[in-house]
Amino acid sequence: MRIETANDPVGFASLVPHETTVHSPLTEPCGDGEHGYGLDIAFRHSGWLADRERVRLALVACEIAPPRVERFVRCGADAWLQRSNEHADRYRISANYCHDRFCVPCAVARGRLIAARICEWLGNQPARFITLTLAADLLPLADRLDRLYGAFRKLRRSGWWRDCCPDGLATVEIKWNVKSANWHPHLHILCRSSYVAQDQLSLEWHKATGDSYIVDVRLVNSPGEVANYVSKYIAKPGSNSVYRIPDRLQEMIRALHGRRLLLCFGNCKLPDDPEDLDTDTWENIGPLSRILFLANQGDAEAVALVASFQKGNPCTTTNHPPPDLGYRQRPHPQIRSSVALGG
Repeated sequence: MRIETANDPVGFASLVPHETTVHSPLTEPCGDGEHGYGLDIAFRHSGWLADRERVRLALVACEIAPPRVERFVRCGADAWLQRSNEHADRYRISANYCHDRFCVPCAVARGRLIAARICEWLGNQPARFITLTLAADLLPLADRLDRLYGAFRKLRRSGWWRDCCPDGLATVEIKWNVKSANWHPHLHILCRSSYVAQDQLSLEWHKATGDSYIVDVRLVNSPGEVANYVSKYIAKPGSNSVYRIPDRLQEMIRALHGRRLLLCFGNCKLPDDPEDLDTDTWENIGPLSRILFLANQGDAEAVALVASFQKGNPCTTTNHPPPDLGYRQRPHPQIRSSVALGG
């Protein structure tokens, strides 16, 4: 397999990714003759292309700043495959990432870094996973979120909560109740605590809200549960039913504007933009779009290379199939960024 670039026609010695012109797979067909421009973007987002287009249209409808929309559309462009100098079987993809909270791959990557920080903070201490819900009403989502966040602040000021759950973090999940046709946001909370009485929590939550008492308390058995919890709700705060209806999706985007999705309280201090603690150094293998194009053409070395950097990294955000590369392919890996991932 021979990968040529404009700046390095006989190889790829440069460690600086080559600037290319990338066409978005959302607006133009993937692949542009020999170079296959757009394959890198399609590869990154293959697990949620349909929802991604819905989000793009919603961002435009909400009159989000054009530069943000452009970053969202180009997320994953100019991608280069890199191999670790310390571990020959480790690969990652370095590209332009949008870091938008509504971009699932970016949010998943950030969620994983935050999950690692949470596991470090949690250590071996006992913890509880708490869910707080609000009684149903027909208020707009922004008003429901104001009420939910306000009630949680009130709960945290109570003496019982400070004694029982001195520090922790919370994230929001947003659902649309089809039967009652209303919004159903609720908080998922992780706190370091040896015991939380569910009946007492229900009473305290009713005091904070005035009408809501349904709560749930569960023991956290392993750090893996923490990682799953964080990744799931930071990556996609809204349920699938929200993404399927344009008006609901737009309302969620507007309602979440300026709000924190991760709330820390007490002595829990996590960085807003956690950095990848990976200490490996990396060398460029070649432009990802070119490697994918060669694999699509049946180049044996390219096919083997794609299989190698996918090995041991099975995860997609949905069950949608990955791009057709002309051979049997595992789901695409969660892409590792060479820069800090923001929300």
